[in-house]
Amino acid sequence: MRKDFQQLRRFLDGDDPFMTGGHQTANLRKRERTIPEWAKNDKRVREVLLQSFPKLATDKKQRTQAARWMRAIHLYFRLQYTRRQVAGEMQLSLCTVNSMVRNIQRAAQGRWANGSGRLGLAPVGRPKKTISF
Repeated sequence: MRKDFQQLRRFLDGDDPFMTGGHQTANLRKRERTIPEWAKNDKRVREVLLQSFPKLATDKKQRTQAARWMRAIHLYFRLQYTRRQVAGEMQLSLCTVNSMVRNIQRAAQGRWANGSGRLGLAPVGRPKKTISF
């Protein structure tokens, strides 16, 4: 035992944090995040995805993007991964994950993903000319 201790002391000195306090396991999340009700309900998640990606059945690009959103919803909202963990799991940048989560939350609130207004309120057709004198 003494021999093992002497070998260890060659690499670690008395001020090393491992020697003074020992190593500790850290919790991934100190406080729980509240999961929105829509994220718990598969039917509501489907509505959010179909609302954001209306050509989901026919357009391959929208289908790919919707699958990406679904994975982010599962990891971030249901499993409560941090945004950094989601970025690592999905091999995306942290900035991309931040934007994706923000856009998902907007879509779940019934807003456009870019935050400019509520869905379904855009005027249809060509804007009318205003006559000014």
